[in-house]
Amino acid sequence: MKKIWFRRFIYAIIILLVLIICVFIWSDNELNKVLGKSTKVIPISSFVKPSKTIQIKNVNVLSEDCTSFIKNQTIVIENGKIVSLGKNQPLDSTAIIIDGTNKFLIPGLIDSHVHLKESQNDLFLYLTNGITYIREMAGRPVTLEWRKEQKKNGIGPRMFIASPPIYSESGLSGYYFSWTRQAINYSTKEDAQKEIKKIKEQGYDAVKMYGFVNPEMYKTTIEFAKENNLPVIGHIPLVNLDTLYHSGQKEVAHVEELTIKNMDDFGKSISKNPKEYINFLKIQSKLIAKKLKENNICVTSTISLVESFPKQRFDLKSRLREIELKYANPKIIEGSPIYKLGWLPGKNGYEYDGEDNPEALKSSLTFWNTYVEAIHIMTKALIENNVTIMAGTDANVATIVPGFSLHNELQSLAKAGMTNSQVLYSATVEPSNWLKSKTGKIKTGYNSDLILLSKNPLENIKNTKTIESVFFGKYMMNKNQITSILKAIENANNENRSIKIDEFLN
Repeated sequence: MKKIWFRRFIYAIIILLVLIICVFIWSDNELNKVLGKSTKVIPISSFVKPSKTIQIKNVNVLSEDCTSFIKNQTIVIENGKIVSLGKNQPLDSTAIIIDGTNKFLIPGLIDSHVHLKESQNDLFLYLTNGITYIREMAGRPVTLEWRKEQKKNGIGPRMFIASPPIYSESGLSGYYFSWTRQAINYSTKEDAQKEIKKIKEQGYDAVKMYGFVNPEMYKTTIEFAKENNLPVIGHIPLVNLDTLYHSGQKEVAHVEELTIKNMDDFGKSISKNPKEYINFLKIQSKLIAKKLKENNICVTSTISLVESFPKQRFDLKSRLREIELKYANPKIIEGSPIYKLGWLPGKNGYEYDGEDNPEALKSSLTFWNTYVEAIHIMTKALIENNVTIMAGTDANVATIVPGFSLHNELQSLAKAGMTNSQVLYSATVEPSNWLKSKTGKIKTGYNSDLILLSKNPLENIKNTKTIESVFFGKYMMNKNQITSILKAIENANNENRSIKIDEFLN
């Protein structure tokens, strides 16, 4: 009898282990699926070819301070560099000559906060939208490989790649976050030193701080990052703003991070005290901005994402119809049943899933509308106190389509109080200075990362979307090529789509 029960026990253990392994394999597959790797990569080299010499004649060129256009200039590009600039340049009959009469030439745009995941076609979405440099804010080995490819063949935006996000959990929760969030996790000084050294050796450009890091590991991370000559950028972890100011962190990845900390300081319900909170923020935002300026901490914007929250929460279908959904990687937007990682109804983590009674809905709506207003107030304070602001989108977070979303972000910055000149500066010169790269200006000796527009963006910031041609390194693409590339990406997405999106297309 004992033998029979022992056998049954062993069989039960075996079945349980098999089930656990099956669940693990299924979960791992789901977590990898939503990174978008399974979508076919378009053959970009069949759409664009390198050119040794390009000349753009009689064009209006954006000044280095982004305040005006210099008329009737001719730009000569050789092997991916601007070699001359000025009036009455001699034309080379062997070069590709582009007539820029009544057109406007600006530097290639820089999106300072993106998430590529494993969706390689996103690189080409950036280029078709005139974005020639990106900061990947949660890198992974595959993005380091893509950067090597880009440096070899030049077909893609330049890339600054931050490390996977840092967590400071111990025990099983540490393994969980490392697995599910593709994160780097450590909870001791020795492990921190080892991991940050590894980040440097692997070729990442910065350490990405996440929001749940404890004060001890935050301080330790900055200490070892400094030893390895790596900036610490990203979220504000489990510390107050006073600690941030003197921490050595170089950048805050969202304006939103500042308002969240301010809400903590307010200490009352936002939905029950919206006016009181806004008055509190109006005073505090100026003090926050001054401290950031004093300590040379810059801020990346991601305003348009926050502006989308009320619609994502209460009118998601309407929000989906506003965006270029057909170009977003289908596996990213479809999400996973494990938790709400997607963009679509029932898959979207921002979508309202609370109580159905009118009072609860009203309270939630009050909170999110106040949240958006707070972002605008905080951004205005940053602008007025000359804090360095870099335009960034958080692309591939729900409803933020890579490439297209930066143009929306520029409009949001203009609505928040920036002049059109300041907006252009935030997406060209400012991040270029931060990156210490020869981009962001139209200047002899700089990389030929440029956009030719049909309309003046200083008159209307929406005119950044009137793209005639994009130049990047030795390559260029015109409107017809851009249309063909976008169509190829749309087709690749449709081939890998499990959920129809026709009802959400505008």
